[in-house]
Amino acid sequence: MSRSTRLDHVFYWFGLIVIAWAVLTFLLVPMLAALQAALFRHGGLAMFDAVSELGRSRRVRAALWNTVWMTAATTVTVTIVGMFQVAVLEYFRVRGSGFLKMAFSTPLVFGGVAAAAGYNFTYGPSGAITAGLTTLFPSLPRDWFIGWLGVLFAHTFLMTSFHFLFLRAAMRRVDYSTIEAARSMGASEATILRRVVLPVILPTVLAVTLLTLITAMGSFAAPQVLGGRDFHMLSQMVLTLNSLRRPDMAALLALLMGLVLMGLILLSQYFEAKGAYTAGAKTTTRIRLRAIRNPLARIVVTALAYLLAAIYLVPVALIVLFSFAPASSIGIDVLPSSFTLANYARVLGGGAAFVPFFNSMVMSSIAVAVGLAITLFAVPIMVRKRSWLTRGLDICFVLPWIIPTMLLAVGLIVAFDAPNPLVGNLVLLGSYWLLPIGYVIFSLPLMVRFMRSAFIGIDPAFDEAARAMGASRPYRFRRVVLPLVAPTAILVAGMKFNNLLAEYPLSAFLYNVNNKPLPIAIVDGAVSADPDQAAVSLVYVTLIMAFSLAVILIAERLSLGRTPESSNL
Repeated sequence: MSRSTRLDHVFYWFGLIVIAWAVLTFLLVPMLAALQAALFRHGGLAMFDAVSELGRSRRVRAALWNTVWMTAATTVTVTIVGMFQVAVLEYFRVRGSGFLKMAFSTPLVFGGVAAAAGYNFTYGPSGAITAGLTTLFPSLPRDWFIGWLGVLFAHTFLMTSFHFLFLRAAMRRVDYSTIEAARSMGASEATILRRVVLPVILPTVLAVTLLTLITAMGSFAAPQVLGGRDFHMLSQMVLTLNSLRRPDMAALLALLMGLVLMGLILLSQYFEAKGAYTAGAKTTTRIRLRAIRNPLARIVVTALAYLLAAIYLVPVALIVLFSFAPASSIGIDVLPSSFTLANYARVLGGGAAFVPFFNSMVMSSIAVAVGLAITLFAVPIMVRKRSWLTRGLDICFVLPWIIPTMLLAVGLIVAFDAPNPLVGNLVLLGSYWLLPIGYVIFSLPLMVRFMRSAFIGIDPAFDEAARAMGASRPYRFRRVVLPLVAPTAILVAGMKFNNLLAEYPLSAFLYNVNNKPLPIAIVDGAVSADPDQAAVSLVYVTLIMAFSLAVILIAERLSLGRTPESSNL
């Protein structure tokens, strides 16, 4: 055995041991700690007593009821709005479809905690729209939007991104020849939509509906920012119980939510797999946009489409405009009368407002770099070698996708609130590093899934040719394999970096005064009555949207460079 081969073996086993230790310490042990906290107390099974205690809590019962009916209402409203958008973009011919496509895609860059704060700024007590409405209707309370209305409104117009991405793709797989055949037999447009188009896209509709239901049930940022004092959902109760030093109750509530969510995820995957086989003809004729012949129907559909576009674009436009406005104009002016760079100078100038932005940039960069290093090392091994160890790693890397973020956060808190021998008897709770560790775990499933596809897609002939020429394995990976997967790696790194900048649930549980991240600062600014703090929050939201847009443009460029077909985003 040559010296380079021995070094390869040492590096291989050292890397696997380090990854196995990390998975055991920061994923499996926290999960077991959360389960132990939820199910056992004082050395015995206490789950039923804890469930009874939760059931006696009036706030928990109210949060449960709010979660159930809000999830159901969100599923209905999002399905209606999302399917209307898809019909406008992919089935009917409506003037300005390019503009409408841009407007309907805004949830891709304006979502999560940034969107919740943006809606609060637009329609909340200090919102620009509220300022205009109270001028016209002085009796209107300034908090008219806060409560269940604001949460349902935000859910409805943020979760249509699932329809925009997945249902539009399903519509393009509908064979237009079947529509023409039905039309030639005298079928009306309503009959064609109901009897021809809907059966083809139904598996995707069901899968998207389940995704919406899952997201609505675990909603955190929207009720936290827009719910006010009277409207709470279960996700907030988990955080409240944890802050009250009841990690056992928090873990149990998160576990119960997790079991429901995991069932819905499995159901969603079933419909997604079914849709892969029934989504359309093998050789399809692309749908030709259908003109709406009834003048009244055409006017109504066009008006509704542009009303939706305004709902999507107005908050984004107001946030960007007021981020350049003096703080004194917030809550008073409908549109800013003057512009300044003072808000951006406060955020980017190195002062107190810069700290959350800097913290998130550093922690997100660390998490992405560590996650990418783990992925680039582990995925080629999992693809190339199948053993009990690689199969176990494969399953573990998927767990954070199945387990709710709140349960993962509670598990990390319970596992590291005392000296832990797996990390040298250190107490990580309250330290700087627990949140970046959580970010890494949260990032791994997406990274592994995309990079796995990238490595599987590599032609083995490239590696075999380099091996035949005497190239070592590290050299082949560095000069042959890595350039082939680099576009995917760049895209995945950008996506996760952007997601972590706005990751609110994990941040709310794990942050401390030493590493206060951007999402927490955004929420603080959104609910604050201080206009200076609100102005800084608008700059944060604008910067997150800019990062999101940059990631989408990079993805567009990379997809154009790798395939002759242009992206339709």
